[in-house]
Amino acid sequence: MSAVDVAPVRWDAGTGAFVVTGFEEASAVLRGSGWSSDPANSPLAPPEATEVPSTLMLFRDPPDHTRLRRLVAPSFTARSIEALRPRVAAVVEACLDELDALVADGEEVDLLADFGYLVPMAVIAELLDVGVDGAEVFLEQTPRLVKLLEIDAGPDDLSEAVAAALEVTMFLTPVLAQRRAAGPEGTVGTDFISSLLATDLSLDEVLGTCVLLLAAGHETTANLIANGAQTLMEHPDQVTHLHADPARAVEELLRLHGPVKLIGRTALGDQTVGGVQVPAGSQVLLLVDAAGRDPRRWPDPDRVDLTRNGPAGLGFGAGIHFCLGAALARLEAAEALTRFFARFPGAQRRDPSPRWRASSTFHGLEALPVRLPVHL
Repeated sequence: MSAVDVAPVRWDAGTGAFVVTGFEEASAVLRGSGWSSDPANSPLAPPEATEVPSTLMLFRDPPDHTRLRRLVAPSFTARSIEALRPRVAAVVEACLDELDALVADGEEVDLLADFGYLVPMAVIAELLDVGVDGAEVFLEQTPRLVKLLEIDAGPDDLSEAVAAALEVTMFLTPVLAQRRAAGPEGTVGTDFISSLLATDLSLDEVLGTCVLLLAAGHETTANLIANGAQTLMEHPDQVTHLHADPARAVEELLRLHGPVKLIGRTALGDQTVGGVQVPAGSQVLLLVDAAGRDPRRWPDPDRVDLTRNGPAGLGFGAGIHFCLGAALARLEAAEALTRFFARFPGAQRRDPSPRWRASSTFHGLEALPVRLPVHL
């Protein structure tokens, strides 16, 4: 029996929130008005939530969010993202070369740490043009930074995340100052920072956008790649469908094992969701993973079928907060997975069962140890 069979919208006394598991109901909240993403409005957020940088677009409501998104969105157009494909492909191939070297040296390979995390980090470092030093700072701070996005982050988690955001900001501040000082010629470059500096965003808002790119863009893409690889090694008959249509395959992998479990919203006024009355000030938790397996939307929803036609899920959200980096994440996942299985068609898991990490917000593995063939 699925969660939707019980009730697509229900009050959960344990969490003190309304829980939404139905696709249509969750989509209505994400696409509707009168909902807040600001932790300051959430009855479940600890007082320390006020320390979260106010320039993070993910936690802003209109009209602030509308202005920020309008200024940042041109950097994420379909054309600009597709133009990155050769660079992403080169990053993936370089990471695969490193996997080959590990195998040749007899080292064990953790596909999450040695590939899933490295691909999006290298892509972000290239986008921001921060070199090896920047990549090292980002790789060190991102595991702490991502705690900003945990729906049930406690005081210690938030303090640690804010400290990580400060470290990233301290590294990026002189980078921004240098590129801003270059004048108009320097702010029309090909890197992401230069494109943001060419807008009407303040320096704090540019920094906040870069922090968000790290916190959200890196974690979700790494998990999408690793979760997808795990699923395909569990269902090797589907690999041919991945190569035949990578874009469609990624959509199915995103629906089944997307990187986000849960999205939170707070009702700014009285709302009705799926026939259930939600009073103003109430917290609503949208279970993205359950909504992606709603049998009313997808027949036989638990079946892995990379040829499946049908609507997209809610893995990247919907509505005004639809993930700006969704196209980039999809591109990275498609390039990473197709190239990985082309080079290592005999890849196998070392563990018989996946080890999912404890998180209320993210659907990610603790590790993904694999056996890879040696290339002579």
